[in-house]
Amino acid sequence: MFKNVKHHPIDKKGKDSYKFTEAGASYSVIQNINNETAIFVKNTELKLEILLNWVKNGPYKIDIILTEGFRNFNNPTVLCVSELNEIEEQLTKNVKMISGIICLGDINKKEILNLPIIEIESEFLKFVNVFNLN
Repeated sequence: MFKNVKHHPIDKKGKDSYKFTEAGASYSVIQNINNETAIFVKNTELKLEILLNWVKNGPYKIDIILTEGFRNFNNPTVLCVSELNEIEEQLTKNVKMISGIICLGDINKKEILNLPIIEIESEFLKFVNVFNLN
């Protein structure tokens, strides 16, 4: 999963991982007690396509890569929104379904602008079918 986080930094100033990338390390990998791993790459020129290729060619077999928040990336995507009025301004040709906080509210619509509205956790099979992941 590649997620575009615009509202806060991922790594924290003062942490070793932050210091390593600031000092010029190509990337810094951290792992916690639960074997959760994060990779920090500090490069403002790095494009999403390069990161995707890096992951695809890495040591792990990748069946599917999901992206969230990369509106201009030419890849099928899920549009996650909080309010119905946010949909049209964020809609691109790559959006294949709509999800997000709106699904948790009292919404009675099954689609908007010919796009299905799916709550991914409770309707996971519908999500799988939209993206032909069978």
